[in-house]
Amino acid sequence: MKLLRFKFDGNERIGIWKGKRIFEIYGSIFNPGSKTGDSFCEEEVDFLPPIIPRKIICIGFNYSEHRDELREIATKEPTLTLKAQNSITSHNKPIILPIESDRVEHEAELGIIMGRGGYRIENPAEHIFGYTVVNDVTARDLEIKMKQWSPAKSFPSFCPVGPCIETDIDPRDLKIRCWVNRELRQNSRTSFMIYDAFECVKFVSKFIELEKGDLIATGTPPGVGKLYDKDIVEIEIEGIGVLRNYVISPKI
Repeated sequence: MKLLRFKFDGNERIGIWKGKRIFEIYGSIFNPGSKTGDSFCEEEVDFLPPIIPRKIICIGFNYSEHRDELREIATKEPTLTLKAQNSITSHNKPIILPIESDRVEHEAELGIIMGRGGYRIENPAEHIFGYTVVNDVTARDLEIKMKQWSPAKSFPSFCPVGPCIETDIDPRDLKIRCWVNRELRQNSRTSFMIYDAFECVKFVSKFIELEKGDLIATGTPPGVGKLYDKDIVEIEIEGIGVLRNYVISPKI
């Protein structure tokens, strides 16, 4: 089931995405109800982030080839960092280039949405609600300069998420691709992750007590690259959908 949040006529709504139609439903993302009878096409609605997580947790260097392309800051094993909650944005919204950085890069990632919380989780499949597409946008020059990652990942608009949450999919071997202006930049599969989605939950929950609605970004494959004003970034994960954003320079 593909669940999403959106606005129509200024009102926030919940929907199920089937084919080219979005069917409004009663209830909430975590407790979806029956259809209201209203439906919309994609072009009619204003997409919202499918959730507003309490925590955004990013796993770094979970693909060995990405670790190889960033040797200057890479660690031998996957690692963790936190991204500010208010960095989140949605499908079809802008990524704003900050004046503090000269090198902002895209990172295509599978996102895990937690349905149940827990600490030191041993049965992750029972705690996961679903999966989404994440662009873990990063100011690479600041990441290298500051020797810490959270500031470089936490600017407003640096966490596009969506367009929906898929609740019925096996996350362990999905095609993941990223295009910038229709040029293919990243092309991999989640089967190349060092820690698969279930292992990511176990890994994170060793250090952080997870809560319902938390978002885990599971790391990016190789091919990250610089973004420029007016770029169009599209990230597709098989079985979930395409997350599309456009890049703009800051208004000073």
